[in-house]
Amino acid sequence: MIAPGWAALAAALAGLATAVATKPVLLALPEPADASNKPPYRALATTWFVLVASLLAAFTAVLSWYAVPIAALPAWMVIGTCGALLAMIDARTTWLPLRLIQASWLLMVGAVGLGWPLGGGWQLVARAAGGAAVAGALYLIVWLLTRGGFGFGDVRFAPLLGAAAAACSWRLLIWALALGTLVGGVKGLVRLVAKRPGGFPYAPSMLAGAYLAVVVDWLGG
Repeated sequence: MIAPGWAALAAALAGLATAVATKPVLLALPEPADASNKPPYRALATTWFVLVASLLAAFTAVLSWYAVPIAALPAWMVIGTCGALLAMIDARTTWLPLRLIQASWLLMVGAVGLGWPLGGGWQLVARAAGGAAVAGALYLIVWLLTRGGFGFGDVRFAPLLGAAAAACSWRLLIWALALGTLVGGVKGLVRLVAKRPGGFPYAPSMLAGAYLAVVVDWLGG
């Protein structure tokens, strides 16, 4: 069991890091050349947006510290900060900025590498790499079959979640992919009933599915 003090410290650090970094990141992100009628990233750099991102990072840090193996914690800290910020940007703009995704990939590589000396060994590194490949490939196949039915940014986002989930176990990866699909499907159905057809930001559903998988695995374990 993780001591409550350590969980609180993790939440404070994650929230503080997110609060400090969010606005500069949003202001520095280049706008996509082919975007039309998209809110600029810099317009998101409000006190409210930063506050929500910080609280979300703090909450997910606590959940991860209690529900995720120690060796996988660095990977989930990346998801709870960078991944959550990406999902929030997608929710507001329907875009996932490539530069931020690429930076998140690099942080994930470092986080997975850190999991080795924390007790995960080469097995954790191998699972994380495999999970990233599986998640990315599945979303790429769906993207190809639907002929771009959702944004390619979701294809780039998927390996982050796949790496973090598989760093824990293959079972968690399956749960994360399944629940992410379920959340997205329910959201799509609600929009259909509300007569709001068309595309919608999918990264928030993917992220929610990953954390729902953590909770299900934790309670079931």
